[in-house]
Amino acid sequence: MKKRGIILAAAAVPALAAANVYNFIFARTRPPILNALLDKKTHNADYYARRDGNAELLRQQVHVCYTMQSERGETLQGNYYPCGTKFGKKIAFIVHGYHSEHAETAGMFREFYHSRGFDIFAPDNTASGLSGGNWFGYDVFESADCLKWLEFLRDEFGSDIQVVLHGFSLGGATVMKMSSRVPDFVKFIVEDSGFTDARPILKSQLGPAYGLIAEMNKHIAGYDLRDTDVSASLAEAAVPMLFVHGEDDLTVPFSNAPRAFGMCTSDKDCLFTAGTKHIETMHTHPEEYAPKLDAFIAKYIK
Repeated sequence: MKKRGIILAAAAVPALAAANVYNFIFARTRPPILNALLDKKTHNADYYARRDGNAELLRQQVHVCYTMQSERGETLQGNYYPCGTKFGKKIAFIVHGYHSEHAETAGMFREFYHSRGFDIFAPDNTASGLSGGNWFGYDVFESADCLKWLEFLRDEFGSDIQVVLHGFSLGGATVMKMSSRVPDFVKFIVEDSGFTDARPILKSQLGPAYGLIAEMNKHIAGYDLRDTDVSASLAEAAVPMLFVHGEDDLTVPFSNAPRAFGMCTSDKDCLFTAGTKHIETMHTHPEEYAPKLDAFIAKYIK
């Protein structure tokens, strides 16, 4: 019995390690030890100060909270920040990234979009913020949920709304994944620092363990990482797209940006900036980002 116990204990060690690694990558709540070891800040202090300050200013603004059920049965929360008294004529739909929440991302663009007459709609994606869910979908869950949110906005405000989809990091992959399926009231898409396929990034992080973790994900979260590939969507993109990426991005390698731009078949433009890290282009190069957005607004929004 003692020998058998030792064998079982030895077998449990790699299984526990695999579970911890899986949870660190896919779960809403990360294992504390791995999180302390691996979750490192990648930006300078001034970026975090601006992001967090703008997030708090956004949260303090009068807004409406909506809820919706995902196809997986989770309760999701969407947050609507009007710029005036009339809701729903022009809407900037902002999609946040991995292990984030809506205000951290939308706060950086509140002043820009409100000054142009856009309300802001920003959901907390699955396993994030005030939404339910335990597992990140790496654009599979998020794109399905955001398409449902678009239906919600149409039903709430009418089919004559004009929507700009603006996604960051995982949110950037999400809006690329949606690009061939959006309704006609989505006028253009802005993709900022998104990946074209989660698999190369995870393979570079996991090495030989990738196959095991990917197989675990099929059974735990219920989707195949092959489905994170956005190439088929971009090849049939239904609306114009603006691609934004920093050339010094260490989180989602810059190589994703020209690849995505090349795959997109709709009207398109890009902003690739030197010396810029992950999703910080509006912080480092606002004098270039804002005119690009203004040009798309002028061309595609009535």
